Amino acid sequence: MNNILDSAKNFSRLLDVEYEIILAKKGNQVRLVISFEKFHFYHLAGLQYITDIHELDNQREIVFDWILSESIKTERIESSQFYSKIKDRVHYLAQLESIFDSNDTIFKYDEKENILTSQITGEYLMKNIVESRNIFTFLDKTKDGKYYCRSFFPQSFKDYSYRQKNWTVLSKKKIFKKVGEVIVLYDYFADKSPR
Repeated sequence: MNNILDSAKNFSRLLDVEYEIILAKKGNQVRLVISFEKFHFYHLAGLQYITDIHELDNQREIVFDWILSESIKTERIESSQFYSKIKDRVHYLAQLESIFDSNDTIFKYDEKENILTSQITGEYLMKNIVESRNIFTFLDKTKDGKYYCRSFFPQSFKDYSYRQKNWTVLSKKKIFKKVGEVIVLYDYFADKSPR
């Protein structure tokens, strides 16, 4: 099982990555550019639920750096009486890059269609299957128009994709910002062309 350090190390690789996803539905196209920041890790890992370890009450970027440098030990976080609440989330978060690299379903998320009582918001919902379990990643937009992971967790009993409208992924690119390398992960039209 992946621990918080595993997840932080894997997340740190995404800090230099952007994903560009083109979605389509009924003649409409949408371009999502998704980026990752250190402070996103805190919420995605569920550290807001660990209220009995006061070192985690610091700025989110600092907490991320402390976890990476092991200034806050994995064992310290796992000693929390609330750790069981985030244990599965932390495990799957270590696989966030492979989740984004895959070509599973993306929904335009409409809170009104979600008959489940939930405070979760976001513009888009990614649903992936990892180790035979549904993983939900909610995407939302920043003021500069880029998208980020707003929320991330494995399914417990609620399926957040219920009654949501899925969009077709036309293309997905992985962009390494520092070197400018672009990897085409998926191209709908190339995939559909005769061989």
